[in-house]
Amino acid sequence: MKKTLISTLFILLASLFYFSCGTTTTEVLISAPLRPKYVAKGYKKIYLADFGITGQHDVDKDIRFNVNKEIKETLKSEFKDKSSYQVEDLKVTYDKTKSVEEIVKDSAFWSSQDIKDKDQSIIMAGVIDFSNHQKNGLVTERVTNPRTGVQRDVTSSRDQLQIVLGVDLYLFDAANGSKLFNENFR
Repeated sequence: MKKTLISTLFILLASLFYFSCGTTTTEVLISAPLRPKYVAKGYKKIYLADFGITGQHDVDKDIRFNVNKEIKETLKSEFKDKSSYQVEDLKVTYDKTKSVEEIVKDSAFWSSQDIKDKDQSIIMAGVIDFSNHQKNGLVTERVTNPRTGVQRDVTSSRDQLQIVLGVDLYLFDAANGSKLFNENFR
C-alpha cells in the first residue's frame, strides 16, 4: 500500500512538473501610451525652421558635422512617419548682432516669415548647444598578461573628447508668432 501511494504521488508530481514546465511560451507585449506634452489641434502643416547653433569648440574648431541638417532631417522623418502634418522646410537667417536666444523668443520675427498658409501652420524652431571640450580622466581597463593568462585591472590617465548636445525646442503659431510650446533636452 505504501509503495502504491508513493509511486502514485511520484507520478502525480512528475506529471504536474512536466505540464507546468511546458515547452510553449507566450510572449505578452505591454505598451503604455505616452501622453503628448502638447496637442496642436487645428494645424495641418508644420514648418521646420533652421536651428540656431551655439556652443564652444575647444578641441576641434573645424567640425565637419552639420548639426542643423541632422536635427532637421531626424525631426522631418519623425513627423512624416508618426503624424498627419504636412512637413516643410523654412530657411531662416539669424541676425548676427543679436543672440540666437533673443531672436528665437521674438514673436514678431516668426510672424514675419514668408509662409503662405499661416492660419493652419505652426513653426518648429530651436536653439542647439553643440560643444566639444578636452577632458582628462582616469580609465580602468581589464588586461590579460599574454604569458601567464592572468587578468588584472590597470588604471591610466587619458585625454578624451567630451561632446555636449543640448536642444531647446519651440513651437510658434505662424499667424501671430506666439509661442505655443517650449521644451528643453539637456
